[in-house]
Amino acid sequence: MDARELARQGYIILDNHMHLREDGRFLSAVDMFLSAGGNSINLVNLPSSSIPPAEYYKTLYEKTLRMATRIREERSIPVLVTLGPYPLDYFMFSRAGMDPVNEMRRGIDLAAKYSQDGLCNAMGEVGRPHFPVPEYDLERSNAILSYAMETCADNHIPVILHTEDLSRDKYGELELMATKAGMKPDNVIKHHALPGDLQYSSALKKSILASRNNVRTAVGIKGDFFLETDYVDDPESWKVIPPDSVPRRISMIVQENNGWAKIIDRCCRSLPKEIYGEDAFARLES
Repeated sequence: MDARELARQGYIILDNHMHLREDGRFLSAVDMFLSAGGNSINLVNLPSSSIPPAEYYKTLYEKTLRMATRIREERSIPVLVTLGPYPLDYFMFSRAGMDPVNEMRRGIDLAAKYSQDGLCNAMGEVGRPHFPVPEYDLERSNAILSYAMETCADNHIPVILHTEDLSRDKYGELELMATKAGMKPDNVIKHHALPGDLQYSSALKKSILASRNNVRTAVGIKGDFFLETDYVDDPESWKVIPPDSVPRRISMIVQENNGWAKIIDRCCRSLPKEIYGEDAFARLES
């Protein structure tokens, strides 16, 4: 039994966080994922320095949606789409002499419009810089994040977070922020979560980078988790990890754990449907 057989049995083998480029490996990266047994992708917009700031989000989102359409049409798999302002866009707008808060709020509003049109499944990756910044910039980044959470609550979609590595207290802080914004904390996903985060009692969902050590640690701790590659499409390298990593780690779980069925069912079937909805994966069952 491996990921390919599980996919044939109707399991969702989802990479919960993948970035692609039309001028990168693109469909060949998707084919690597498919050949290992993957069958669903959450496509997250990838920041681009080539887009002028004045037309940034409309251009970026339309590129992402165009890629999603091509993958669905040419590879016949479900492609979820996650759109939203990347936290470091803040500094890009500042350098351009534009107000980052206003511009990123516009980016959030536009992503919400795409969600209303049925084209966007989640908001993200939004949040705050993963490295120390001046308190003023951190406060403004948190204000942008709060606005994103309020918008997700209004549009009934999950939010995917980009933040620093989180302590137990920081998880509590973000859970409170989500609650104040009107969101259910269990519709908040911490992208690039550490396996050890599964020990915390927070309702926030964790999306774990699908390295061997991470997956073995996560399985040992137990709890809800997605798997992701955070693959950044670059013809010159395999950033962050290769696009076939998620199905390979699913196969590894099956091979190394007698109780694999319960782990895989939560990771690959019930959790993705719970967060993104049954309809997001209807193509697998049609």
